[in-house]
Amino acid sequence: MEKRIVRSTLTRAVMAAFTAVLLALLPGALPASADETTATCPDDAEQTLYAMVSAINTGAQTDPAPVVELAEWAVAACPGRTDVQSIAAVLVGVALATTNDLATVDRYITLALTAISQNDHAWNPKHKPSVLKRPDGTEFKYFGYNEATGVLTGKVLPYVVALAEAGRVHPIISGAPLAACPYADHSSGRLDSEAKLWDTRAQRRYDQPIFTWAAARLTALRNACPSHARDLDFALARLYGQEVERLTRWNHEYLENINFGRGGWFWSNPSIPDTITDKSAMEAKKAELDAIARPLAKSARPYLDAFLDIPPEKMQSDRDRVDEAIRWRKAIETLEQTPG
Repeated sequence: MEKRIVRSTLTRAVMAAFTAVLLALLPGALPASADETTATCPDDAEQTLYAMVSAINTGAQTDPAPVVELAEWAVAACPGRTDVQSIAAVLVGVALATTNDLATVDRYITLALTAISQNDHAWNPKHKPSVLKRPDGTEFKYFGYNEATGVLTGKVLPYVVALAEAGRVHPIISGAPLAACPYADHSSGRLDSEAKLWDTRAQRRYDQPIFTWAAARLTALRNACPSHARDLDFALARLYGQEVERLTRWNHEYLENINFGRGGWFWSNPSIPDTITDKSAMEAKKAELDAIARPLAKSARPYLDAFLDIPPEKMQSDRDRVDEAIRWRKAIETLEQTPG
């Protein structure tokens, strides 16, 4: 009985929210008043959504349909309520694991990304956490920003990759331009979390689709998010530059007992599993790896130049990233001076 009541109440709320949106789109329609807009998102929306989370956790709710329906209502009715958007993202994250249908996964990803973006745009450092009640009546503080970030990096983006690997490329990694920046101007924390995830996924995989998808996503963000240009210049410089540095880094060392008691010189490169003792073989392999590195170096150049084009005092405040970028640029400059 309780589940039917929740579903009925939710359906009325969904219809009210979508009716308000439809009326706003009609020719000559008057804009909704502040009271009417507020009415679409009740004061207890956070608690309503959290009750669904609790029902899922206890096993009382196993059907994904009302879960997604509630999340859709929250995304449409409460775009300015940061914790509502966070819990909506959590609910969609749960629903993602309930289907293997690619079109449905695609739709859930888009819904979750919308909720996470609205959470980011509504959030500010002065926002106080919502106080919610557990099923036993005890209260706790809900930190929605961290929860939404966890859904993004722990579920949504991994599902974006899995979906693409299954043959359906979501628009955010397709190379299509973004209509708007999904991240608010005032904070780069969540953007940094996403960029680090792509870095982890794409490292040493310059010849695999994941590298192309990471580049497409970061480039789309760079074009859509001018307020985060420096962070994205670094992310793209890192994506390409660290591969160039790895492909072109050769070590020439002497090792005792290299061949059953006899010492000898050898060459090694972090991009290949074995050492090379023959100079001509090393030179042939170096030429091969340099040829792979050249287009990566060309892609890295504009982002490295933009990232490092700052006053010296700003370099000091960002020393670690600057040092990394300088190392990548030196590798690229060395490669550019190498015939090939």
